[in-house]
Parts: sequence; C-alpha cells; structure tokens
Amino acid sequence: QTNAKTQRDLEKREREVLAAGTRVLTSFNNQNPPKFRGDGGLAAADLWLQAMEKKLGGLQKPWQRR
Repeated sequence: QTNAKTQRDLEKREREVLAAGTRVLTSFNNQNPPKFRGDGGLAAADLWLQAMEKKLGGLQKPWQRR
C-alpha cells in the first residue's frame, strides 16, 4: 500500500507541475512574444534575445507562486 500511495503522490505532483508549466506557457504566448526569423544577422538576434528576456522576466514562475 505504501508503494501505491507513493506512486499516486508522484503522479499527482507530476500533473500539478505539468499544469503549472502549461499556465506559464499560455501566459507567455498571450503576450505576443517577438518571433525570430533568422534574418538580420547578429544584431537582430541580439535584439530578439533582449526582447525575449524582457518578456520572460515579467512572468511569474510556478515555483514563485504561494
């Protein structure tokens, strides 16, 4: 019984983590993040990366929720 309960607890935690990740991804996508198309060279890539970091910085991570 102990092994079965442990397995159920692990599966429940896995579902919770997956749901939290899904919420974060949905929230991020709702912010219409910039798309990188691969053109424009290093300068364009750097600007895209900076924009992505700014968008990601505004998200609340699942492990920060209490």
